[in-house]
Amino acid sequence: MLKTPEAKIHLVAADLNDYPRLQNLARFYVYDMSRYCGFLPGWDCPENGLYECYDCKKYFTEKERYPFLIRVDKELAGFVLINKVGTTPTVDWNVGEFFVIAKFQRQGVGQQIAKRIWQQFSGNWEVAVIPQNERGLNFWRNTIGEFSKNQFSETVKQVSYDLTNPRIIFHFIAHERNE
Repeated sequence: MLKTPEAKIHLVAADLNDYPRLQNLARFYVYDMSRYCGFLPGWDCPENGLYECYDCKKYFTEKERYPFLIRVDKELAGFVLINKVGTTPTVDWNVGEFFVIAKFQRQGVGQQIAKRIWQQFSGNWEVAVIPQNERGLNFWRNTIGEFSKNQFSETVKQVSYDLTNPRIIFHFIAHERNE
């Protein structure tokens, strides 16, 4: 849990004014992911030393995409991007990207935020994880398992948006009353 238990974790809907802030955070997200994926094709450190994330502006302009910022008290602590683009037509919601900055990792922030998202957006959910991202894989397996009372599936699939690296895909249902 948080080192200061009285700290409040907030999930805040982001708007277009937050786009530059989220895009800046995304550099740290990609850097963090390089710890596990850095030896995969396409994950080389850029020559200028600045990791780039794809442009996430569509999360601010398309109706079926939702950007959120994570704050601990008033401090920026990460972001969540959700959408309705899954690997099967039965998916209602997908975690597009999920990031908690290093100082708040392994303190329950990510788990609380994931559960809040699922409670807010009930339906058939999908979460895709690069298999080499062992820490992320363990986080999602444990968090989804706890939230869904172990009622989830886990499969390996090649995804259309990355033909080089398959994903581990979690499917589960979020009911408004899951805790």
